[in-house]
Amino acid sequence: MTPQEGGVELNHVDLAGAAHHRLEASGVFQFVDAVYSVIFRTEQGLARCLDLVLNYPQGDPAVARLHLKSDGLQWPSCTLRFHFNAEHRVAAAGLTAMDKDDRRYSWMTRGDAGRADVVLAHDTWNPAETLFPPESFITIPELRQAVGQWAFGDTLPPPAVRWAAAPELGWF
Repeated sequence: MTPQEGGVELNHVDLAGAAHHRLEASGVFQFVDAVYSVIFRTEQGLARCLDLVLNYPQGDPAVARLHLKSDGLQWPSCTLRFHFNAEHRVAAAGLTAMDKDDRRYSWMTRGDAGRADVVLAHDTWNPAETLFPPESFITIPELRQAVGQWAFGDTLPPPAVRWAAAPELGWF
């Protein structure tokens, strides 16, 4: 099976701004008592950050917001958002990307880790209107692998998990 259901795959080099500037991966992680803004320089740095975020001692955080952005652009070329439940070890993610021809693409994870007792959203400010459906739930290890491929891989959506087109994801 392909990593996504009925959609387009993009190479990082085809993202807006990538032809002229290096894309930099960054993220914002918000907890009850702290907000962390980070730039991911290496895969190891990303892994250490995910270790902290996914095991944060104060409970589950708000939706994580990650960006691939070029110095030459005002807006990110690609945005990945994910939410997770540490106790039940499940997560869901959505991503939007803009290619060099200003076409927008969006995907949502597809997995079989859905639980009726877990609620995940892709927008912290409007969670009731932006719930991830249970069929989008993946495991925390799958999320870690997908985030690493998103930041440092070559293809979007990241092939570590299955994805489906998600036109309802309109954010950047």
